[in-house]
Amino acid sequence: MKNNLYSKQKGIGIIEVIVCLTIISITFWTFFALIKYNLKIQEHSQAQTEAINLASETIEAIRSIRDENWDNFASLSLETKYYPVVSENKWTFVSTNPGLINGVYNRWVILEKVYRDANDDINSSGIEDVQTKKVTAIVEWTDRDRTKQINLTTYLTNWIN
Repeated sequence: MKNNLYSKQKGIGIIEVIVCLTIISITFWTFFALIKYNLKIQEHSQAQTEAINLASETIEAIRSIRDENWDNFASLSLETKYYPVVSENKWTFVSTNPGLINGVYNRWVILEKVYRDANDDINSSGIEDVQTKKVTAIVEWTDRDRTKQINLTTYLTNWIN
């Protein structure tokens, strides 16, 4: 009787092959989708890190200009886009856009007035502090037809006087 039981099972059935191939295909496409998603996340993270570094460099550039001569720094127009460039081995700001950085990023800085309240704390209103400026470094780029932006803000003072 044993021989009759085994003799009826010859090879693998077509349904078993189809089920096996379906499981393998689903597994393959799932791994493929995960890898593709991981690469997109990695690309986005790299772009954002580079933008943060460019914004930090812009803040350092404005500090350099401030340290060289407060009057030159303070004479920059408020609420105006300035683009950092290196000229004669030092940072300067120009009002015309020098173009994209690495073909991707655009960056600029905007200076604003600073006001202090009766407690000498920075406030949105009060007495203008001419020895302090609010500085915002902005880096902008396009990622999959969407504009992304990083803003870093700091306050710079005339610490020499």
